[in-house]
Amino acid sequence: MAGIGIVTNPRARRNLGRPEMVRHLRRLVGSEGEVVEAETPEDLAAAAERFRRAGVDLVAVNGGDGTSHRTLDALVMAFGKEPLPAVALLRGGAMNIVASAHGIRGSPERLLARLLAHRRAGRPLRTVERDLLRVEADGGPALHGFLLGTGCVVAFLEAYGAGAPSRLLAAALLLRAAGSALSSGPFARALSRREPLRILADGEEWPKPAYLAVLAGTVPETGLGFRPLARCQEQPGFFHAVGITARAPRVALSLPAIWLGRPWHRRVAMDAVARRLVIEPEAPLRFTVDGDLYRAERSLQVGVGPPVRMAVAFDRDRG
Repeated sequence: MAGIGIVTNPRARRNLGRPEMVRHLRRLVGSEGEVVEAETPEDLAAAAERFRRAGVDLVAVNGGDGTSHRTLDALVMAFGKEPLPAVALLRGGAMNIVASAHGIRGSPERLLARLLAHRRAGRPLRTVERDLLRVEADGGPALHGFLLGTGCVVAFLEAYGAGAPSRLLAAALLLRAAGSALSSGPFARALSRREPLRILADGEEWPKPAYLAVLAGTVPETGLGFRPLARCQEQPGFFHAVGITARAPRVALSLPAIWLGRPWHRRVAMDAVARRLVIEPEAPLRFTVDGDLYRAERSLQVGVGPPVRMAVAFDRDRG
């Protein structure tokens, strides 16, 4: 059995103000692996290369969605065409949507302790294989993650980040947005600007000219249990892409169906299971990959990256 590599982001929400976190993680892992504090892309690149040379079979990420996204970027770069190690998410950040989508609950210390107990007992971890999204803006460096969003998704993230991020705040913002949308309130107007976009899914151009948001992902959930990307696992090597064309009040009325993962109605959105999505904006387009914000000036291209095995259910599996 190879070793375990642990990436911890000291600026992640659960780690802020807890300088003892690194000591706790190192005490838990002992000589079975390495704990790396990583605050910059350079730190992550160096850690990923060390993990590759050491032959680690599991990388645990103590941070939120943004930390895991940046860690995956570094792992893809370091491992190249070699298979990626399995990845476990320890929920150390303000946003842990990808961990929640895989049924992971608990504190970073508890989750790491459970991971290590599995390994020491010789029990294989349960994993699910997910394709990564590969996202390129204007031909720049590739970004890797599980979820992409534009439009009102970015506006919602900015409102979320302006407060004290929590699941309660996210739910409160969603309720406020839905209520405001039905009454055409100012918060809804801030979230409801539609952007003119030319979109091609596997070469087929979508007919609608303006979009409230575009979503793409290889996990079904986007937070609070909502499943707008429920078709993401229909075919290996594909992702689910959705372009929301309806106005905010109609989307607000569709929230129960979105939460249940029901098929999108064509009056609300265009959607497709695709291998490649090209988005060409008329003006600079802001977008998010796993909670981190970026900007595309002329073109945003979304494809399929390498697969990664995600550790699941280690927080509650007693068998």
